[in-house]
Amino acid sequence: MFGGFFKSLTAGIMIRVVVWVCLCWAIAAALAAYVIHDELTESFDSGLRETVQGNLPLAVEFLMDRPANSKVTHIPARTARPASPDDNGDADPEEYIIYQIRDASGRVLLRSDNALETPFAAPLIAGFWQDDTFRYYSEPTVGGSLYMQVAEPLAHRREATFESAMAILLPLFVLVPVLLVAIWFSVRGGMRPVYRFRQDLDRRGAGNMEAIAIDDLPGELAAMGQDVNLLLDRLRAAMNAERAFASNSAHELRTPIASMLAQTQQLLTELPSQSPHRDRAMLIEKSLGRLRRLSEKLLQWSRAESGLGKTHEVQELDPIIDMLIEDIHRSGRFDNTILLHRHGLPLRAPMDPDAFGICVGNLLENALVHGDRRVPVQVRVEGPDRLIVENACEKLPAHILSKLTRRFARHGNSPESSGLGLSIVVVLIEQAGGTFSYVSPIPGQDTGFQAVLTLPQAPTGAND
Repeated sequence: MFGGFFKSLTAGIMIRVVVWVCLCWAIAAALAAYVIHDELTESFDSGLRETVQGNLPLAVEFLMDRPANSKVTHIPARTARPASPDDNGDADPEEYIIYQIRDASGRVLLRSDNALETPFAAPLIAGFWQDDTFRYYSEPTVGGSLYMQVAEPLAHRREATFESAMAILLPLFVLVPVLLVAIWFSVRGGMRPVYRFRQDLDRRGAGNMEAIAIDDLPGELAAMGQDVNLLLDRLRAAMNAERAFASNSAHELRTPIASMLAQTQQLLTELPSQSPHRDRAMLIEKSLGRLRRLSEKLLQWSRAESGLGKTHEVQELDPIIDMLIEDIHRSGRFDNTILLHRHGLPLRAPMDPDAFGICVGNLLENALVHGDRRVPVQVRVEGPDRLIVENACEKLPAHILSKLTRRFARHGNSPESSGLGLSIVVVLIEQAGGTFSYVSPIPGQDTGFQAVLTLPQAPTGAND
């Protein structure tokens, strides 16, 4: 199921759009992270500078006021943020900035509670300085005797940049399913003309070469529809030429074949029974008979391709079966006989009588030619819409069964077979709206061949 989905045009469009949207979003998030990093760096540096400028006078005042022998190394609680009623008892937030007050020799005079006693690695030079761990800002007093240095962990800055970038990137994971659904419905809506175009092609039978309506198709499909219509025109012209050739050839051959067959039969009556030419004349008669039957099949095929099976009137079809069986028995062509069984209602269907006669005649001939001559052919009429023809024969292999309805496909070497009978049956019954099926062996047996003709159903309320 999924293999077919991923091969569809809809899936291809969805995957490409989602991949490009995700890629563009990721690039946008990376660019945003770069800009955010620069902006945060400026903001944090400004915070370091303002911290020094705001706290340096307090630190100097504290150093001047403390006793000479004082060991206090940090400014006491006067620099801490006073408690507020809005704190709700929460602890002070974590402070990332640390500071030191150093003299000109580098000795630490004051430091924050979270700063080490050892001097910072930053030199005593005014401005910013950075190592692998901290970002520093140093600023001296007016006389240059004291320096205040503040430091901020670089990990804090990287964390802030990462969280800002993730705030942009994470919504993508939530939006991708929504995006997939939206693209699915959008593409399905946009693909409706393609589906209608495909259905229009699927509804056409093998003989339907009418042009496709392209007025309502989008521009891209309209061009494709024009190309398909041109192809259908060429196919229709080629098929018409083929039908005309087969029909004209068969018509033109009927008279000379009949004449030659009559002359040969007359010659056989005139030749003595012991004449050495009699056997050759009999072979000529058989060959002419096969040629005449082939021309008849070509005429039937031409009529079938022209749409003979279509009709809207319900016909009584039982008399046609009786007439065909009687004609076969009178012809004397076959040694085996035909047994007819009727069950249920008479056959009635909206099918052209000539088309039905051609179908039944080909099924009977196929059963007589390829069946066991010692076993009668069984014909069962299961009215009002089912005809079954069975003949005795060896079980046919699957690769032979799959080819039986192809034109000029033959099983065995019987000279009586033209290879067109079953293909004509398929064309005519499908034109009429019925179905043709066959199986070997016969259901419930180990041998035999069964052909089933299911006639089209008459529309409700149809009149004869």
